Amino acid sequence: MPNFKTKEILNLELPVIYDGVKFNFSTTEYLGVVLVHTSIEDKSFFIQINHKKDEFVIKIDKMTKITDLALMQKALMVFEKYFCKNIISRAYGFNDNKKLANNIISNVSEFKNYINNTKKNIYLEIGFGSGRHLIYQAKNNPENIYIGIEIYKPSLIQVSKLAKYLNNVLLLDFDARIAIKELENNTLDGVFLHFPVPWDDAVNRRVVSTEFRDEIMRVLKNNAFFELRSDSLMYVDYTKNIFSDFNYDFFKNKNAKIISKYESRWLKNNKNIYDFIVYKSNNNEIVFNKNDNFKVNFKVNFKKIERIKYVCDDFFVKINRIYNAGNFIILQVAYGSFDTPSNSYLLCEEGKEFKFLFYEFCPNNQNIKAFNKLKEYLE
Repeated sequence: MPNFKTKEILNLELPVIYDGVKFNFSTTEYLGVVLVHTSIEDKSFFIQINHKKDEFVIKIDKMTKITDLALMQKALMVFEKYFCKNIISRAYGFNDNKKLANNIISNVSEFKNYINNTKKNIYLEIGFGSGRHLIYQAKNNPENIYIGIEIYKPSLIQVSKLAKYLNNVLLLDFDARIAIKELENNTLDGVFLHFPVPWDDAVNRRVVSTEFRDEIMRVLKNNAFFELRSDSLMYVDYTKNIFSDFNYDFFKNKNAKIISKYESRWLKNNKNIYDFIVYKSNNNEIVFNKNDNFKVNFKVNFKKIERIKYVCDDFFVKINRIYNAGNFIILQVAYGSFDTPSNSYLLCEEGKEFKFLFYEFCPNNQNIKAFNKLKEYLE
């Protein structure tokens, strides 16, 4: 993560804009850390000021970091120029040429607007890795839109550049679970899940679950498909069981038109590859509902704010840090399931419902339970 060290921090009289970077507000120090809410272009994040003895370490808050490294580096460069004296060392180097292509979307509202306004067929690939399959599909089917989601940031950056000149590729820089839940019913023509981590010894960490099935089948159009490709027969059999009420095809060592680097390694070792393809049709007597009225926000009673920790069998919630920012308070909260925990910053104003900063809330079962418990503590 880019950072630098300095001997002196000047007064932070905010908000202010310097060289295209807006510094919106700062918090008071908490456990040696001050947060500075920073915006550049259409991205926002916290710059951290870490007070350590006789020096300050300035870096991007890891919970709010964005994929575009060049924008974060520029923000640090501008912060150093206008707010710091006596620089000790630097571990960043801004280069405008390193900015990402404009095919990455990190804002849920922008994603929803794009999907709602396109008339083309839409395909989603969850965990595209090197991007071979995603780019192959986009090049050979220019009439379709291909959306890719990848949690591994270096892959996201690499594929963004490889797909720079393809106008039918869109990459999402946020949780796949949020993306799917934000889609309307009967939106997608196909969903690809190729070589997910099998988690054969920890089934609860798998991408596929009954909740995932319900969301996937909700957003698929009639006669659309969900395709799993894996080298784990245990994962495929598990997925068959999850989707047992639907029509499906199953193939062993099917000849694929394009293979990933991962897959090519397994094929050289004569390892079996399995394809499981399930189809949505009108014959499935299942009603898929999208709950647009779900709401997790509530008014926080400032007198009840304190560091808390609650642990249950299948979820937890914990307030790790509490930052004062004048008229409001910033809470750093960890919550959700133990295998795939979530982290959020909440902006709380007296008498108003709190707001999620930077990232949207993912309304899965464990996260909902966690915030219902948080409400008991703070409302």
